Amino acid sequence: MLKPVKMKEEQYFFSEGKKIHFVGIGGVGMSALAQMARWQGSTVSGSDRFFDRGELLDLKDCLEGEGIIIFPQDGSGISDAALVVSSAAVESDIPDLIEAKRLSIPLMSRGEYLLRLAEGKRTLAVAGTNGKSTTTAILSWILEKCGYDPTFIIGAAIRGERRGWGNGRLGESEWFCFEADESDGILPRYQPSFGIINNISPDHLEIEELREVFSSFAANCREGLVINRDCPESRTLPIENSRIVTFSVESPSICQARSVKISGEKSLFELSGENFIIPLPGRHNLYNGLAAIAAASLTGLSLSRIAEALIDFPGIKRRLEIVHSAPDLIVIDDYSHNPAKITAALAAAHLMGGRITAIYQPHGFGPLRRFHREIAEAFSESILPGDRLFLLPVYYAGGTVQPGYGSEELAGEIRAGGSVMSVSDRAEIFSCIDRRPAGREVILVMGARDPSLSELARNIVARTIFDSE
Repeated sequence: MLKPVKMKEEQYFFSEGKKIHFVGIGGVGMSALAQMARWQGSTVSGSDRFFDRGELLDLKDCLEGEGIIIFPQDGSGISDAALVVSSAAVESDIPDLIEAKRLSIPLMSRGEYLLRLAEGKRTLAVAGTNGKSTTTAILSWILEKCGYDPTFIIGAAIRGERRGWGNGRLGESEWFCFEADESDGILPRYQPSFGIINNISPDHLEIEELREVFSSFAANCREGLVINRDCPESRTLPIENSRIVTFSVESPSICQARSVKISGEKSLFELSGENFIIPLPGRHNLYNGLAAIAAASLTGLSLSRIAEALIDFPGIKRRLEIVHSAPDLIVIDDYSHNPAKITAALAAAHLMGGRITAIYQPHGFGPLRRFHREIAEAFSESILPGDRLFLLPVYYAGGTVQPGYGSEELAGEIRAGGSVMSVSDRAEIFSCIDRRPAGREVILVMGARDPSLSELARNIVARTIFDSE
């Protein structure tokens, strides 16, 4: 077991009783950190524009139930804070941050706080462009089921009854599993015991910068690195680390899945003589599971124990989350927003059979301007004859971003086998989805950042069930 790091003077804010204020606490990563701080004994408060608008009230109630004080985002919660932690999604000119600077209260980013939280722990850091949340959740689940009593921070909530929101856990052991995001500039500074690189593709950063960032991260993994040999960018990444464990389906690797069977419910495969079931749909989740299995094996767990722990993994919220399943209709709530995620989600939906009705909301004008060609190509390849795609207006969360290229322009770029329609609002979608096919239909709601998309998926369920009665 690693010895705990002696608390430095600048780490006083982790001491019990000190107040920490989280700006943007409604974000799934921020809420996990806020709960962790509260469970560790700190006084915790927070603010979020979603709460001010009357949104995400179930999360607000949950945080308050954990003893976290929620303030309006008007600077009123700052005065007695020892530290202010801010989400990268928050603009620098909001009242909370202005007030913190005026009072000379230390400011820290979410990534910096996570970096400090990991000190003195035996860490497993899950990195890569896609699949981080699911892989972190699977790995954390395995460690918990196998008695490792881990601490974990996840960018999504594990389904089922758990303490708090389900996106974090405070364990008493040395093990700490967390999602290591490349978007905030902290990734090269992590020095985890074990690291995972799921895959690499353009998203927050350009590919040249990603290669540099992930190479630095890989070199810093002290006890081992898990890497995907089926990903061209991961496979050719210049890595200075001799302790590498590879996983794959197609390419030869240390952890190569064989006898693979993928359905709309689960993946079955054999690995080194052990049979595995990953109870999640889609080929991409097979890769997420393989990454977690490889990392778990590095901690000393046998493949048989890992396989047993995986059987009842419940999945995580908003990752191909089935909110309704009947013989004639499946409704899915999903976080997909970039080209790779869109392609993976639609491929999984097609495994469930029947016509696909995809509803996609671009999550910002900036990302859409940057990736509209790739997004159009993903839909062109994945919306098959008989399928339907409805494009909602671009989501605007507030701030200084300039509107521009929108959903109508995106619709004009898509050359799909099925129908593509840009709609003006959600009411227009309801009038269209009332026209149901004779066989099974899969309705897939996709998009990031907007918490009301989950509500949309559930409203679709309520509408279709009501109309069928």
